[in-house]
Amino acid sequence: MAAPVRLAMAARAVETGAPVALFPTRLASGASIGTAGSSSTEYAVAANGRFLMNLAADDAVTSPITIVLNWQSGLAAREIR
Repeated sequence: MAAPVRLAMAARAVETGAPVALFPTRLASGASIGTAGSSSTEYAVAANGRFLMNLAADDAVTSPITIVLNWQSGLAAREIR
């Protein structure tokens, strides 16, 4: 989000305008998101302004995860040269 900021020197005040979205987000949500006991969405902002966001993934573009069990047994069957 971003909001216009104006310094009102006569009133010695800071005036802000209405916030607007800078870009669309699809923040991930659900029971498995967040730290224990937290229901907040996940993001992190660095001191230099860079940030990371935990985004929801589309089912159409996600890659499958392959889990290989007992992979060490395959090493004994091969001779390493």
